[in-house]
Amino acid sequence: MDDGANAPDNNGFPKPEGKTSAGKGTVCGCRRRWRLVGLALVLLAAAVAVAVWVMWDRRPAGPPIILTMPNGEKYQFVGTTYGKKNVPPFFEAKLVNALPTRLANWARKYVGPQISQYNAGEKFDPPHLFIWFRRNVPASTPGPPLTARLAVQEGIEGSFVLGNSGSIDPTARLADQGGVEAGLVDYSPAFESSLVWHYASFAVIPRRSRVLQLNLYPYGGGVGSISIPNPLYGKYPQWKPEPIPAVKRAGDLEVRLDDFMAVRQVGGGSTIKADGSLGIPYNPGTKFDFSVRSSRGTNEVWGLQSAELGDATGNVLKAWYGSIPLEVQGFPPPQLNEWAAYSQSFEGTLWPDEAAWRLKLELKHASGFGPEEIVTFKNVPVPAMGTTNNTPISKNAGGIQIVLTRFVRWPETMMNPRGGGQMASYITVELPGKPKGVALDFLSMKADAGKPEKYGSSEPDIFSYTVGVKSIPANAKTMDFTFVVQKTRAVEFLVKPPKAE
Repeated sequence: MDDGANAPDNNGFPKPEGKTSAGKGTVCGCRRRWRLVGLALVLLAAAVAVAVWVMWDRRPAGPPIILTMPNGEKYQFVGTTYGKKNVPPFFEAKLVNALPTRLANWARKYVGPQISQYNAGEKFDPPHLFIWFRRNVPASTPGPPLTARLAVQEGIEGSFVLGNSGSIDPTARLADQGGVEAGLVDYSPAFESSLVWHYASFAVIPRRSRVLQLNLYPYGGGVGSISIPNPLYGKYPQWKPEPIPAVKRAGDLEVRLDDFMAVRQVGGGSTIKADGSLGIPYNPGTKFDFSVRSSRGTNEVWGLQSAELGDATGNVLKAWYGSIPLEVQGFPPPQLNEWAAYSQSFEGTLWPDEAAWRLKLELKHASGFGPEEIVTFKNVPVPAMGTTNNTPISKNAGGIQIVLTRFVRWPETMMNPRGGGQMASYITVELPGKPKGVALDFLSMKADAGKPEKYGSSEPDIFSYTVGVKSIPANAKTMDFTFVVQKTRAVEFLVKPPKAE
């Protein structure tokens, strides 16, 4: 009689003979299966958690906040996001953003109209705060000017006062809970009437303010304003300011900060301010005066490479100057016996409720370059007309690598197909690895036959440089390009926030 000892197990295999063997096999198999089940549950829970985090709807609770435009268009405030991508706070948009590129492109065929927005997929560095609106009602016949009263969550109210142009087309400014505007102006808020999602974005935010006020200034006059809770509100340390004037050293270079002020650059047409008073829009800015002195000699001239203005909450304003070497400008180096004075400014300012702002100045030589700072790309082949040479040429200057990555040859009289000015031949050089504390500048060029004419230059960022060549002699076969690659000097000052002038 069969006692079941050799009956097949659940997997269809006969059971092994012997009590000890059978017991071990059953226990080990069960444990293995339970471990696999447990691992699967953990992975499933992790996937669900990621999906919930990605899809979580952060739109404000409560009744919808509707903005009605004079032509009948309606815009609804739907929330805020913070990061390096302009992804609307909406399920479909976040789902598409989380997909691999191929799947995302496929998904857009089906949900594209629902998630349409200005510059979709654009990356922002540093991270930006995005204030989102949604267009949900098509336009109708334009009507008279309209004031739309908005009841925002937590009892905060705002209003839009708009013209009858049929489009907002605004500039946007951010204010703190006291109504003080600062930071940087957003000149191109995405309020295209053909899209569904719209936003204004800001890299500088008053993080000590519990409430944010967004002020929109439409073209043609008027102002729109809403106040919302600040998603980045928090507690931050305070810095201690230093008296001005102040002197800092960077090696043998002395830098003295002589004056520091916040200014309002006035411009534009008349408008109604957020507080209801009449006036004209202004763009906040920062101005500073400084002097430099070097102990290495009287003919050493310095220029400002960049400036940063920051606060203890993490806000940073950056300005890039890229002072042109004096040799390129055609000026002889001046004879300096003492301090050389400079005055500079950059767009934007910070909120004045900080105890101190930090001003960082990065300086470089404008003349008197050392031989180790000069690098020349010799006998660079001139490409045929209408072609591009992408063969990289690498050089080294003072331990810093510089690469000529591109030489483009265009006819001198060719017009830009997009409109605008005349196109020119050009070369592009880059600093691989994007080393910090390095300045790159163009000095000169020449051809093996005839004399080339420079068209202009631009610095897309501090790690690359493009030189336009308006004309290249027809019989030129090769050209030489000379650059300056140098290490910069940096100093920092802690200054008391001034009152706007």
